[in-house]
Amino acid sequence: MGGLGDSILIYPVLEILTKKGFEVTVWGNTEYFYIAKIAGLCKNITFYKPKEDFDLKIFFSKNKELVSEKDKNAIFIDPIPPKKVWAVNYYLEKLKLRNMDYSKTLKLNLEIKKDPKLCIIHPGSGSKKKNPEITFFCEVEKILNNYEMKTLYLLGPAQRELIGFFKNSLYTENIFETTKILLKASLYIGTDSGLTHLSAYLGVPSLVIFGPTDPLVWHPIGEKIFTIRTDECDPCYPNICDERRCLKKDVLLEKTLTCLNHILPNYN
Repeated sequence: MGGLGDSILIYPVLEILTKKGFEVTVWGNTEYFYIAKIAGLCKNITFYKPKEDFDLKIFFSKNKELVSEKDKNAIFIDPIPPKKVWAVNYYLEKLKLRNMDYSKTLKLNLEIKKDPKLCIIHPGSGSKKKNPEITFFCEVEKILNNYEMKTLYLLGPAQRELIGFFKNSLYTENIFETTKILLKASLYIGTDSGLTHLSAYLGVPSLVIFGPTDPLVWHPIGEKIFTIRTDECDPCYPNICDERRCLKKDVLLEKTLTCLNHILPNYN
């Protein structure tokens, strides 16, 4: 029952099990796994615990009290890796699936016309501890204007307080509608958030701002990911220091400009 990003990092497990011939049912947040279902990575999704019996049961949870006595032979996986290893690799290793192939780009049968000048910015995450100050994104928009890029701020439930703050913003709570919006973009900029994981997995070139969380452990799935993080301190989430050195605006802006100069070769 984790967030959107946590859910997406389990998608490769679903894909591999489906390829191995399992009829996969997911018990979790049905909205977060709806995209997996339409991509063919699982057969069923349910918010309530299934009553059927299964040949294999895997629980991504620390809480074994969630399950009954008949689930005692199930596989339990702590969703947080105990060491510095990418979460996806950790999950696959625990399930002895490490050498199995999975898609680096989520394949959806959607005909969405891409706008070559559209950059989507997601100025937040489910935890405010991960977020740079909001003026950082305003400065990023100015940089994008120099590239003649159009900017759209995409807001979700965790950014309700920002509704009306940006002139060019769109608020949505529907993950499928959000997916179609993301597919229109030629560039995405965001923090370590669920929408960032979704954007990268959809194949949108994604510039990811990491602060207190560790990109080595929590980076998204995808082949067009550009990660920014300060070199001044090590990841410390969730015990964030008052100085927030990892999210200094000037440092992040400098690194963002360098990265955009690499991503967008037609910089004027």
